[in-house]
Amino acid sequence: MRFCTLSSCSYANCVVVQDQHTCILIDCGLRKRDTRPYLAAAGLSPGDVDAIILTHRHIDHVYGLNYFLKEKNVPIYSTIRVLHELNQSMHFTAPPRLNILSECSGQRIGTLGVIPFRLSHDVETIGFIIHGDGERLGFITDTGFVPESCLNAFRDLDYLYIESNHDLDMYKRSAKPGYVIRRNLGLTGHLSNEQCGRALQAMRRQNYKLVVLGHLSEEDNEPRLALDCAMKNLPQGTPLASAPSREPGLWSDNLIQLIKEKSPPE
Repeated sequence: MRFCTLSSCSYANCVVVQDQHTCILIDCGLRKRDTRPYLAAAGLSPGDVDAIILTHRHIDHVYGLNYFLKEKNVPIYSTIRVLHELNQSMHFTAPPRLNILSECSGQRIGTLGVIPFRLSHDVETIGFIIHGDGERLGFITDTGFVPESCLNAFRDLDYLYIESNHDLDMYKRSAKPGYVIRRNLGLTGHLSNEQCGRALQAMRRQNYKLVVLGHLSEEDNEPRLALDCAMKNLPQGTPLASAPSREPGLWSDNLIQLIKEKSPPE
């Protein structure tokens, strides 16, 4: 199994996950002008995508749904609460093929298994464990804290994609309105670098193949700050990277190889 971020920031979020037989998008926030080029950068087209799974209804995660469904009418998966909020907030040009994921129980999407976990955001939001080819990916973004259920379940993973949204010191100088800052720092906001680090420590995973930090704020964080904080809370030598904000990243297998090549010899 491998994964690739197509965009990871408050502008647009979309991640591709695939095994040997199934290709899914986690969220579909890309603009129309970006969808085909960003997929092409990953060696894909809309025709290669088998399904979309949604974390929540915020616009940076669902903006491109209508356009993508015109390209290929793939099924959309999420929990009943997320799909209900999506239907209330979004006008679909054609009836979508909605499929319900049961919380904390497994379901197959093609050859990939998906287990959703409820998170803590200001709208109904979920994270996932996705498994395929004998490997497991944990996915957590858009949450004010990491629930105990995730901390426990995410201790047995090969890959982790986790939010590291903002740096607390940079937030003290933020140009964002006060109500936005209070929301983002609250229990239904976003994970700070420090919260991400504490979650990594609590998961106590010793042999990740790769950890990727996602959903970094473009105004109130810097990749080096997020990476430094995460590195302090991971076992030495853990492959670690931050997702690019408005452009496709490398596939996870290529990223792991690049990190190994850049690592100094022991």
